[in-house]
Amino acid sequence: MRVLVLVLMLLLFGSQLRAQSAMSSDSSERSTRLERIGYVVGGSLAFSLADYIGFNLVRGENNRVPFWYHALQGAVQAGFSYLLYTKFGLPSTIAFNLIWWTWGDDLGYFGWGYLINPHCITGVAWENRTVNPLLSPAEISWASWTPVGLLRPAGSVIPRNVLFAQAAIGLSVSVAMLW
Repeated sequence: MRVLVLVLMLLLFGSQLRAQSAMSSDSSERSTRLERIGYVVGGSLAFSLADYIGFNLVRGENNRVPFWYHALQGAVQAGFSYLLYTKFGLPSTIAFNLIWWTWGDDLGYFGWGYLINPHCITGVAWENRTVNPLLSPAEISWASWTPVGLLRPAGSVIPRNVLFAQAAIGLSVSVAMLW
């Protein structure tokens, strides 16, 4: 519950905060809305593409990846967050991570599978239009870290359409924060 309150406070009051730069004045004041939105959405698309390629290269037959992959993924996300923070300020960083937290980057991951539509590259069929074991069930059991997942009992499933709606809300709030 504390995390939810903290996130809500950052969303409400975060637009007043900006990154500090020792070399020049606040760069977030010189950026346009379209620039901020483009960098945040572009960062999310790049992050989901990196996740798509990395996960499919590393995963085994049972869709499991080693711990180091998750650590690397966290480092990449922290890198994107840092770049957004230094270039556009805290609201852009929060918007980028809000898209991730509300399952938007996961939708991007599956979108890349549909767009690229690769077949067996590493001996294991890559997730694509026909092979998509993680998104094919109508209920998802592995999104417990999302806002809806945190509100449900541990181990419960979340209807796919609820996650789609949550991702749309997350993207909408993120764009509104950057306006």
